[in-house]
Amino acid sequence: MEEHLSVMYERLRQELPKLFLQSHDYSLYSLDVEFINEILNIRTKGRTWYILSLTLCRFLAWNYFSQLRLEVLQLTRHPENWTLQARWRLVGLPVHLLFLRFYKRDKDELYRTYDAYSTFYLNSSGLICRHRLDKLMPSHSPPTPVKKLLVGALVALGLSEPEPNLNLCSKP
Repeated sequence: MEEHLSVMYERLRQELPKLFLQSHDYSLYSLDVEFINEILNIRTKGRTWYILSLTLCRFLAWNYFSQLRLEVLQLTRHPENWTLQARWRLVGLPVHLLFLRFYKRDKDELYRTYDAYSTFYLNSSGLICRHRLDKLMPSHSPPTPVKKLLVGALVALGLSEPEPNLNLCSKP
């Protein structure tokens, strides 16, 4: 069983970072794979339903983010219960923020990250028989103040001055 864990560890180490960029290798999974998605509250059984569920997740992610990448933070083997556990993060630029803040040159503060935790259970033939996906706490960057945006818009329209005119010096 150790060799099955090692082989699957290497295959997942290569496949997971490319999950949203290329088609996934579904030969890693048994025909009766069970998918437990705690994020979207979806439970499926069977490889065909797993493929459809994963395609739905990819579709939703690509429609929410304009730029998207998956970072595998940690991948560990657990021979005591025949599992592989992966902690990963989705990093992307939400489309709605891109449209609302198109004028910003530096969009680094607009990126959002979502952390998740996957547990892959192996069967006796070394294929994944269950994939459990759990959500971790998402990390949020501090929100930008709305006041700065409003003041900037008013200054751009000429309805306000960039600095207040206090009129401290009276004209004779």
